[in-house]
Amino acid sequence: MNAETYERLNNLENRIHKQGFTTPKGIGSEIPHYVFDYPAEDELKVRIYLKALIEQSTLRIKNINLFEFFLNLFEGDLEELLEISDEEGLSGLVETTETVLDNEQTLVESFIKEAGNAELIFITGVGNAFPLMRSSKLLKLLSTYAYRRTVVLFYPGQFTGLNLRLFHRLNNEDQYLLSRI
Repeated sequence: MNAETYERLNNLENRIHKQGFTTPKGIGSEIPHYVFDYPAEDELKVRIYLKALIEQSTLRIKNINLFEFFLNLFEGDLEELLEISDEEGLSGLVETTETVLDNEQTLVESFIKEAGNAELIFITGVGNAFPLMRSSKLLKLLSTYAYRRTVVLFYPGQFTGLNLRLFHRLNNEDQYLLSRI
């Protein structure tokens, strides 16, 4: 893991445990959404660090892996989706799953159920879920449906303050109001 990523993870750990991190802020009492961007080559080390952080934390933190979340949405249809993937390729699979992913209410309700009573949500697995599921779309929906929990998106790529660039290459994520942590 590069030194900057490790230092930022330590800072993240300190920050999330500060009084008031998970409480609404600002005029509209908005719940902030944060992004922790990092070089994709640090993915495994970030996962290991987060696992230890969650186990040792006094906060109720829920880690939602976006790829596993996607698989759970299609739990009963995985065999059929594998067939579609074999026959039509990735583009056919993406097109087939869009119908469910476009159902905003189902997506948000599934996320809320998965998050349970957590005080803080970590979203990981963004790179694995691409291009089947976009993290920015999920965050926009949570905001639209007034989801009231602090979320930290762990992003293998770059956040410029305006754009998310997956793997430091792809500009496929929509812009979204995030704060870098």
